[in-house]
Amino acid sequence: MFVTLLLTFLMLLNPAWAASWKISQEGEVRGDVTTYVRDVSNSPVKAFKGIVEVEASVTSVLAVITAVDTLPEWIFQSQSAKRLSMEGREEIYMRFNGIWPVSDRDVVLANTLIQHEETGSITLHSVNAEGVLGKQKGYVRIPALDNKFIITPMDNGWVRVQFETFMDLGGSVPVWLTNLVSTKAPLETLEGLKAQLEKPRFANATRKDLPALPGMDELMLED
Repeated sequence: MFVTLLLTFLMLLNPAWAASWKISQEGEVRGDVTTYVRDVSNSPVKAFKGIVEVEASVTSVLAVITAVDTLPEWIFQSQSAKRLSMEGREEIYMRFNGIWPVSDRDVVLANTLIQHEETGSITLHSVNAEGVLGKQKGYVRIPALDNKFIITPMDNGWVRVQFETFMDLGGSVPVWLTNLVSTKAPLETLEGLKAQLEKPRFANATRKDLPALPGMDELMLED
């Protein structure tokens, strides 16, 4: 078990351990979602990625991905989400609907928020938070998850959003199902994000509408 977790950790740190990204579904026009998958060494589970360009502000996109109360409306198979802490780091507890024959899953995530000076892009990085919350009855704990939302400003009021994930669902999961998730999750999640951006709450979001997460005050944002 320890060796498996160590290999997973090293793969997440070192992309050279994984194969190149392959397009799963290519968008036809600007604003369409393009999705990718890639094999990960020593793992039957594929990593997945989705990219979409949206006509919105960086603040609006950031407001969507940090609004925990609405995450179940657009994150693939999300059942519920609850913020546990914002002290030192943000910690979120999430539950996901299982896809038959797999049981429901849950995970505790530790989130970090950083901005890259060269590009102005903002990354919300989520990884497993160990020792925060014990196992919950009726749910299988996801043992390995590494997720990034990368928001990059573009010209003329457009923003590029990249959603990239490696996840081991844990327990007894058919490989065909894990790889089905890798093709559906980025598409449905980013399509859901686009729908959220049409709501007045997010379309008109300003800095004061953002949660006081660690690192938020350091971000350079334009409404």
